[in-house]
Amino acid sequence: TAGDVRENAGFKPVVEAPLPDGFPTYTPVGEIEVKNYPAYRKAETSGRVAFWTLFEHITSAGISMTAPVEMTYQKDGPPVGKERSMAFLYGNKNVGTPGPKGNLEVVDVPAATVVSIGIRGRRSDDVLVQAEQRLRSWLEQNKGQYEQIGPVRVMGYNSPFVARDRQFFEVQIPVREVSGLAAK
Repeated sequence: TAGDVRENAGFKPVVEAPLPDGFPTYTPVGEIEVKNYPAYRKAETSGRVAFWTLFEHITSAGISMTAPVEMTYQKDGPPVGKERSMAFLYGNKNVGTPGPKGNLEVVDVPAATVVSIGIRGRRSDDVLVQAEQRLRSWLEQNKGQYEQIGPVRVMGYNSPFVARDRQFFEVQIPVREVSGLAAK
């Protein structure tokens, strides 16, 4: 409805933690945009207790919490129920050292480009599927310019303590520009 569009146009996510150094700001609700991310460092793990494993890691290492939290999904098929990993991002890529740390791994991530859509509200299977379908439709319309190069990911900006209607996340697909020769 027109009221929803107006409300989403003015929506600003609740900021619970700072972005990592050099990160782009959030993608507006319902909009699709291409974003460039700098290289960054993250602590990544998987499993049912991923959040608590990551939280214990940053707490014991004295690393400040940042937003977003990164969740990656399998590459082939919708993200529903197929979360591959969760990661807490370091605020500065020079903090800590890469490598295995107990039940997680600290990973250096190279600079990357993604196509992203901003989503407001509770993250659910239906919402993830709809967001991914919108991104895939955008990629199809722009196939001469961009191609997918990695699995779907979700960048979550809020904790469960933020009211559901105020929560914000982005669904993203890593892409690269298609060279002029490949597009012909």
